[in-house]
Order: sequence, then structure tokens, then C-alpha cells
Amino acid sequence: MERNFIGSLLAWAMLCISPVAAQTVADARNAAVGSSVTVSGIVTSGPSLGNVRYLQDGTGGIAVFPGSGSAPGFTVQPGDDLTLTGTLTNYNGLLEITPITAFTVNSSGNALPAPVLITPNGLGEPVEARIVKVENVYFNGTGNFSAGTISIQAGTETANVYLRTGHPLVGTPIPTGPVDLTGIASQFDPSVPYTSGYQLLPREAADITPHGSISIIPPVAQTDLNTGGFNLNWDTNLPGSTEAFYGTTPDLGQHASDVAFGTSHALQLSGLLPATFYYAQAFSVDNGDTAFSVTGLYSTASTSSGTIAVYFTKSVDTGVSSGTNAVGLFGATDDTIKACIDRVQSTLDIAMYNTNSTLIVAAVNAAKARGVQVRWIAEGSNANTALGGLDASIPVLYRTDGLGSGMHNKFFIADVDDPQHAVVMGGSCNWTTQSFFEDYNNIVFVQDQALARCYTVEFNEMWGGGGPLPVAALSRFGPAKTDNTPHLFNVGGRLVESYFSPTDNVRGRIVQLLDLAQTSVHLALYVFTDNDLGDAVLNAYQRPGMVVQGDVEDVNSTGSEYNYLLGQGIDLHSHLDEPGLLHHKYAILDEGASGDPLVITGSHNWTASASSVNDENTLVIHDGTVANLFYQEWYARHYGATAIEEPVAASDLIAWPVPAQEVLHVRPQMEGSALIQLTDATGREVFQQDAVGTTSIPLHGFAPGIYALTCVQQGLRSQRTVLISR
Repeated sequence: MERNFIGSLLAWAMLCISPVAAQTVADARNAAVGSSVTVSGIVTSGPSLGNVRYLQDGTGGIAVFPGSGSAPGFTVQPGDDLTLTGTLTNYNGLLEITPITAFTVNSSGNALPAPVLITPNGLGEPVEARIVKVENVYFNGTGNFSAGTISIQAGTETANVYLRTGHPLVGTPIPTGPVDLTGIASQFDPSVPYTSGYQLLPREAADITPHGSISIIPPVAQTDLNTGGFNLNWDTNLPGSTEAFYGTTPDLGQHASDVAFGTSHALQLSGLLPATFYYAQAFSVDNGDTAFSVTGLYSTASTSSGTIAVYFTKSVDTGVSSGTNAVGLFGATDDTIKACIDRVQSTLDIAMYNTNSTLIVAAVNAAKARGVQVRWIAEGSNANTALGGLDASIPVLYRTDGLGSGMHNKFFIADVDDPQHAVVMGGSCNWTTQSFFEDYNNIVFVQDQALARCYTVEFNEMWGGGGPLPVAALSRFGPAKTDNTPHLFNVGGRLVESYFSPTDNVRGRIVQLLDLAQTSVHLALYVFTDNDLGDAVLNAYQRPGMVVQGDVEDVNSTGSEYNYLLGQGIDLHSHLDEPGLLHHKYAILDEGASGDPLVITGSHNWTASASSVNDENTLVIHDGTVANLFYQEWYARHYGATAIEEPVAASDLIAWPVPAQEVLHVRPQMEGSALIQLTDATGREVFQQDAVGTTSIPLHGFAPGIYALTCVQQGLRSQRTVLISR
């Protein structure tokens, strides 16, 4: 027994000594998940973060976790120089080494690596598992810390801080003034592709350093927008002056001040030009110490009419109208868009995900022929079949990187330089026969020059400048873009917010709006996989007196929030088995309430890729009438209570096998030529062909999932859903 005991000790000792030469942490992070890695570095966290430890060398950081199957005795502390071997795994987006098969502590009491200085928006993959520091931030909360998530803010940037149960900060006061905050950059995102969920993990009270000098508490708020100016409002932690620099360029150049001295500040900027963007930096001075805000970009109101026209492609229920009846266009959807294009006088900028409507292209060609300058941006991975008939002199720029849904916008801007004719068209509708006549979509026209100028800035960023031809070297799509537009507009006396993905934190703004909802949330969503938005919907549902209801098309997509929220008791309906796709991306908040009824709409699906990869546009329209128009459409979808009969195609469509794997066979019921189209769950057209009789679609390279199959024959359309599996 003594020999066996000594042998066991020797075996255990061998486990705790890593015999393999260490690689850098950066190399380990680039290794294949599931492979064995050996790293050395300094331990940067202790038990305040639980059993997990974070390890860092000069090349990066990585989490290590003594899970099941790990070598015993892993009780390392901050400052330990550690070498270990284990398996590289991905735990909800966080790269970590577990199980730990061998480790050794080389020395203890070493200095920790210096923190990487970041802003809240810098919390992401490049600094994952490293010590980071954010300066001059405020906690968005009062009272004492509790276990869970609390947000921090610096200027317009926000990030999440997470405290586990039992953390030493839990129960201690939340600082009310500005602080410098140090911690570990981590991630928890249960959904693939792990693009969100980044969080900062303070380790102890010493990671929070309060400021003793005057500081501006973010955000600086813009109010009282008018054609000649607006107000800036902010608070400071200490009394100070009320001043700002401003101008039409980032160089600013003009100064405004108010006699008020205190901690609450309101400064009026007047004598400005209508529908013009101004950069402004608020500041306050206290005994020679000056606190500056980040420079913001703001718009004055335009002299336009501010008319907002809303249309829907299918039926509405005017029985719930509050006085203005919603309009279902049915077969007139393309004609309505064409009529708007026919009125364009000077410029037309189009950013459209997919186009197969020859009627619309003919209208654009006619606009070009009468002297309108036309520019067009499209998604390169789509068929865009109608663009083959576009006037050859009209330049078209395609996004071609193949990431996510790519250039997923559905907007145009007309006559931007004319205050009385400038129009933005937005909403969820692609320029395809399916979107016009089969699917459920919304289209919004806004006659406002300031908003048109905002959309033009976004268009020009993708285009590569403001000229008639695109400049590929300067063109920016997706994450390469910047947040370079104002976000608040006075449109005919209504507050309208505008955001573009992925740069403008659209997800974060939708979460804020859901958190502010007082009476109701009504959803109509094509796809719903974003965890943060799902949590915000659930939080709204759990508030007393709230009504939360919705309809979702793609309920079976990977990471769908549908079944989870349905299981929590929320009244959600599946639209999967209904004819036509519920292609909307809208939410109606507090409809019929006396507070702030609003609608969130645009091209932005409630997915992680919409927030982090795609080019998207979103409008938030604060208006009771517009909210009710959308509610009339929502009510017709959710309850099917409309007396308007939707047109039904007389043709039929047979497809087999179901589910399909290698090939999908399609046969229209009528004789003659038919247009066969296949669209994936993102709305991307992946197949189109004119055919007679049975058509066989090869499925090699098609991702598994739900697809929409459409047949157009003799002016009639039929559609069914098909499942492709592997």
C-alpha cells in the first residue's frame, strides 16, 4: 500500500508539471477548438470571479477553468506565473482552456500586466480575457450594486459590467460621479456566431477609481429642435459654467454660453440654418478646471412639410383605427413606389437589397431620361435580375464581401436639395414581386429634407463620396463604416430617430426603448434571434400592467427567441405555416397610450448579424397616429380579424421531396412557362429560373433551413414553404 501511495503521489506530481513547451497566448487563441494547447502567463484574476481564472502574456489573454477532468489542486492567485496544458474550448463565445490536464506555478507575487486603455465601444474580441481600463465613465444606476449586469456610459458609448453572486462589490454603493474602471474583458453570448455579450468584469473595489474634479455626466441631450436651432442639456457632478463650442465642421469655431452656473445645464444654440448638421461640444468650468463632453452631431429642423405616409402590402383592420385608416396596397404596391419615382425632379439615390421588378426599373430609367441623377447600391450576392434592364449610364455599386445579409437596406432618397420635395422611402419591402405581392411588408415615405440629408450621408459613405460615380477605394460597408449622422429629427412636429447598422448601436437603442415602454409592446418580426432584444421583451412582459404580444415568421431558426419567450407565457404567434412571409421588422410601443406611442421599423431584423455585420436602416417614429396605423396592420395579422379579403392566386405548386436534401423538384399545376424563385430565411433570393413543366433545383451548397418557394405563372403567384435538410 505504501508503494502504491508513493506511486500515486508521483503520478499527481507529473500531472502538475507541464512537459510541453509553451506557446504564446495569441497562438493558442488561433488554434482549433478542441485541440490541446500549452501556455504560460500571469494570472490576472482571483476567486472574486468564481472558479475561472484569466491568464495573460505579452500577446493576449485567455480564460482557464478547472472543470471536470482537470488536474486537482488548481487554486492559483493573481500574480502567479503559470504554465498549463489543456483543451481549447468555446464557452458561449469566451475562449477558455478546460479541462486543465497539467499545470505548474513557476513563481508568485509578480506584477500584473498594465491594463489596455479602451472606450466602452472597444470592449470586444481584440481585448477578450485581457485587463482593460475605461476612463471617465458613469454607472447607469443608483443605490447599491447587485448581482447581474449594470451598464456604464462615456459620452454616447455604453458597455455592460457584470458582477457574479458573492462578488465583493455586491451590496456596496454605486458611484454617482465619474470613475475610471478596470477589469477583465470577457464574453457571454449563448448564440452563434458569438458576436455580442461582451462584458467588463471588475475584480474588487480597487478596480473603481472615483474622480475628484468636475466632469460631465453623459449623455448630452438635444431638445427643442427647430429650424433656427436647438437646446443642449447636460449635468455635471460639481457646479460649473454652461458653455459649448459648435460649428458645421468638426473644427467647431463658434462659442455659446449661458449665465447659469450649477450642476444642471441648458444651453440654447440659435441663429442656425434649417436642415443643417452642427457639431457641438458642451463644456463646464469650475475654478479653472474644465470638463468637456464628446463632440456630438446634431440637426436643426427643416422647412419641409414633414408628411409621413405609411402603406402596407396586404390587409389591415380598420376596426381598430383611431381615426386615420391604414392602407393595404395589395396589387398596387409597385405602382405606388413607381408613382413616387415618377415625381422625382433632380436626384435619386437607391440602396436596395434585391430588385426583380421591371416596372420599378423602367420608372428609374424614365427618371434618368428626364435628367435625374441616379445612383444605385445593391447586395452583390443577390440575383437582382431586373438590374440587367437598367439604363447602362446609371452607375450601380454592389457590396461583395458575402458577410451576413450584406447590404440589406431598402431605402431611397429623392431630391435631397429641395426642402419641399426631399423624400426618404424606408420600411421592410424589397423591390421584388414576392415582397410586393406575396409577403407582408411596410413602406414609409417621409417628406423631410433634414432626414433626407441624414440618409444621404449614409449613402455616400457606402458609395465612397458624394459624386455621381462610386469610388471603390473610399467605399465603406458594414463594420468599416462610422457613426457619422445625427440621430434626432423634428419631422412636422414629431420626434423621429434615425439609426444605421452596424455602427449606431441599434440593438442598444431598441433595448432602451423596450425598457421605457409603459403599457404595451406589439411585435411583427421576420426573424427573432437576438438574445439582448429577447431579454428586453421578457423584461417588459414581467413589468406589472404590460401587454406584450407578437407574430414571428421564422420560428425555427437557430437561436430563435420564439419558443423561449412563448414558454415564458408571452402571446406570440407563429406565421410559419401562413401563406406569404411575414417580412416585417417592426415593434409598436404604447399604442393608444397618452405617453409616448412609437413605432420602430426599417430593414433591421432582430438578429445579431443585423447589429454587427449588415448595412441596415432603422426609424423610430414617435407619433400616436403612425403607431395606430401599424397597429391596424398588426391586429389583422395577429387576430386575422379583417373583413378585407386578400387576393389568392388560382394556381398551385407541388414540390418534393419534403424535406429536400440533394435536389428539390418543383411542378406548377398549370401548363406553360413559369418563373420559379427560391428565397432563404434572410430574404436573399438564391435561385431563379424560367421553366416549363417540372424544374429540378440542385441543393449543393444550400444551408439547411426554411426556404420560401414562389411560382409566378400567367400573372398568378403561388407560394409554399420548403425545408432543406442535411
